[in-house]
Amino acid sequence: MMLYNNMDLTRETIIEDEKGKKMEALKVFTSSIGYLKNKLLTKCKNQTTDINESEITWVLTVPAIWDDKSRQFMREAAEKVPIYGEKLILALEPEAASFYCRHLPVQKDSDNSTYGVFKSGEKYMVVDAGGGTIDIIVHEVKGDGYVRELYKANGGDWGGTKVDSSFISLLADVVGKDVMETFKSDKKYDFLYLMRNFEIKKRTICPERSEKIIINIPISLSETFSKMNPGSNINEVTLNSKYGYQLTWTGNKVRIRMEAKLARTLFDANCKQIVDHLKDLFMQPVVKDVSSILLVGGFAESLMLQSAIRDAFKNKKVIIPAEADLAVLKGAVICGHEPEKISGRICRYTYGVDIVTEFDSTIHPNSKKFLRNNKEYCDDIFDIHVRVGQIVEVGEPQVRQTYVVTKPDQESIEFKIYTSNNKEPTYTTDEGCTYLGTLTIDMPDTSKGIDRGATVHMTFSGTEITVTAVDKDDPERAVTTKVDFLG
Repeated sequence: MMLYNNMDLTRETIIEDEKGKKMEALKVFTSSIGYLKNKLLTKCKNQTTDINESEITWVLTVPAIWDDKSRQFMREAAEKVPIYGEKLILALEPEAASFYCRHLPVQKDSDNSTYGVFKSGEKYMVVDAGGGTIDIIVHEVKGDGYVRELYKANGGDWGGTKVDSSFISLLADVVGKDVMETFKSDKKYDFLYLMRNFEIKKRTICPERSEKIIINIPISLSETFSKMNPGSNINEVTLNSKYGYQLTWTGNKVRIRMEAKLARTLFDANCKQIVDHLKDLFMQPVVKDVSSILLVGGFAESLMLQSAIRDAFKNKKVIIPAEADLAVLKGAVICGHEPEKISGRICRYTYGVDIVTEFDSTIHPNSKKFLRNNKEYCDDIFDIHVRVGQIVEVGEPQVRQTYVVTKPDQESIEFKIYTSNNKEPTYTTDEGCTYLGTLTIDMPDTSKGIDRGATVHMTFSGTEITVTAVDKDDPERAVTTKVDFLG
C-alpha cells in the first residue's frame, strides 16, 4: 500500500514498521523478494530436482492501478536480489486472473449454471478484490486468442483490510482508542491472533445469517483495558456503549458475541464504495455492453461482497471461480509461459516530449517567449505522442514524430520526456505534468545546418516504456532508453 499511496516515490523512500522504526523501502522489498526466491531454490534442492536457476522465469504480480513509478520500483527491487531483466516478468494482477479464468474449461457462475472459456468478441470485467486494493480491468477476447484492454485499469484502496479496520474501530469504540493502540503496540502477537480469528469469521458473515458471531479475544486485551481503566468493568462498559445489547463480552472476558446485523455493518462502507465505482464504470460507453463480471482475489471469498455485487448488477453474469483467492497466483504462472497474450492496453497517462515552436502571439503567452537568432520562439510546448485513454499496441512503436535542430551548429538534440494526467496538455508546466527523463541523440555532422533532425517514437511493452530517437539522415544512428520514473 506504500507503493500505491506514495506520490513522491524514489529509490531513497523510507518506510516505517509498526513501531515507527525506519528503513529504506527498496531494502525491505528486495529482502522480501529475495527470501521467496531462496525459499523456492532450497525446496528444489531438497527435493533433488534438476532445476537450474538459469531455467527459471520469475513473475512478480503488481496491482494494475499502481503508477509507473511503483512498477519500476518493484522491478528494481527484484533486480537487486538479483533476478535480472530477461528472467523477470511483471504481471498486472487482474490480467493474471483474467488469463487463469480463460483457461478454465468449465466453471459455475452465481446461478450455478456452467460456462466455458470466453469466446472471441466477448467482453468481461475482472474485479480483483485483494486485501489492500480493488483492481479492475475490462477485456475483450480477440479472434487470435489474445485479449485487448477496453478501459484503463482503475480501482482504489477498498480491499478486505478496510473491513478489518472497521472491526478494530468497533472494539476501540468500546474499550477506548488508547487501549487498542497500546494493545496493538505492546501485544503484537496477540493482536495478530485476534485479526486471524476475525479473518476466519469474516468469511462466514453473510446477508442471510441470523445467529450471533462469536470471536475469540486475547485475554491481554481485557487486561490492558483493566490496567488503563482501574475500577471499570469491561462487560458493563460494553453494555453501555453505543452498541448496547448488539455486542457482549462473555466467557471470562475472552470472547465477544456480536449480533449478525451489527457484523454486517462492518462491510457496508466498503461494499458501497466498490459497487458505486462499478456503477460509474458501467456508465462508460465502452463498458456498457460488458455482460460478465469476474470476481477474484482473497476478498472475493467474502459472501457479503459477493451478495452486494450480485444485488447491484442483476443483469450481469457474476462469475466467482473456484479458489478465487488463488486466481492471480495461478494466472501469473500462465503469464510466465505466455507473456505476450495482451495485444493492447489503454494508456493511463498522456506521454510526450518538451519542444519549442515559433511564437504565435495569438495563442502563446509572453511568459513563454524567448529569442534565438533574432527569431521568437515559444518554450515548454507539450508535444503529445499518446493520449490518456488511447489504446496502444503492446510492443509496437507508437506515433513517430520528427524534430529538427534550431541552430546550424547544434551537435545534439535533447528530448525531455513528460507525462500528464490530462488528455490535451498544452505546456509541460501545466498542472498534472511530470518530468520523466531526458533522451539525447548526438548529431556531430553539422554540414547540413538546420536541415537536420531526428524521429522519436515510444514503445509500450509489458509494464515499461521505451523511447527511441533515430537520426533522419542516418538510420544507423539511434539511441534508445527506458523511461526512468524514479530518476
